[in-house]
Amino acid sequence: MFQFQLDYFRNGQGFHLKTILLSIISSVIMFLLMLIPGISFLIGVISLISSQDYSGEPSGAGLAIFIISILIGFLLTILLYIFVLIPLSYGMLKFYKDTDLGINPRFNDLFMFLKKGNYVKTLKLTVIIGLICIAMSIAISIIVSIVQLIFYVIFGTSMALMLESGFSENTGVMSVSYVVLMLFMILILFALYIPLYYLSIFITNTILVHIDQRSLPTLTKFSIGWNITSKGPHNAWKLLFSNIIYIVVSAIIIGILTGIFAMILSFMPTALQIIFGILGFILYIIFLIAMNYFIYGSIMNFYHKNKNALYPQNN
Repeated sequence: MFQFQLDYFRNGQGFHLKTILLSIISSVIMFLLMLIPGISFLIGVISLISSQDYSGEPSGAGLAIFIISILIGFLLTILLYIFVLIPLSYGMLKFYKDTDLGINPRFNDLFMFLKKGNYVKTLKLTVIIGLICIAMSIAISIIVSIVQLIFYVIFGTSMALMLESGFSENTGVMSVSYVVLMLFMILILFALYIPLYYLSIFITNTILVHIDQRSLPTLTKFSIGWNITSKGPHNAWKLLFSNIIYIVVSAIIIGILTGIFAMILSFMPTALQIIFGILGFILYIIFLIAMNYFIYGSIMNFYHKNKNALYPQNN
């Protein structure tokens, strides 16, 4: 049931703690970098507040500085994501790849896609992936809007017809009809988001191909990434349901432990409740980190298994 998670755990024994620590350090670095655009936003807010008169209205200059600062901050955020943060995130994926291969992860790999020879190819791949994601998001949004519109039209028309023939007589029928239509719409919307799941796995596999063989042409990376996602011996749906069950089981465990912990806390003095409450929160965060860690690891394991089966010459 948890084949990918368990195999990742076995393959990376001895490296898991280091990989988690490297991921946390990398996340902190990326968060600090994200504060750079925040300075521009802060300047704009301070300018707006400081320029207010006695009635609370900002001056024209203060408002202009605020708008310019927000635009600069927004632009800096986009540029920072494309040119720095996304290449760094590829480096983070290298930690997980190496761990699944039983290789000791190195902190320097975080910056490997910012180096000469890798950087331009990484940007090219990132731009194409970004365009695919934008196009897919727009298509899904349009389809979802159409489905919702159809739902409202059908339900609104049905309710209007029932009201004409007597509200009290058809209240039960309307309630049932509403529930049926709502469930039907949820199923349709769920089906629409299935391509997004497949797209995310496909993109992740394409990035992993880029990490493995950066010299390949960009379109070839996409082709190999698609083959690994759809043509390997291990089905992508198996990976999906494995992680869904894994999340559900983890949530149940968290719920049970939280309930037991809360019951024990209720019998403690207030001072101990605060201390053990803080400790419990820390353990909860650690649990979530570990849970997400093995979800990422399962994707690495899925990639390596299918890649090794389809392209044994590159093992």
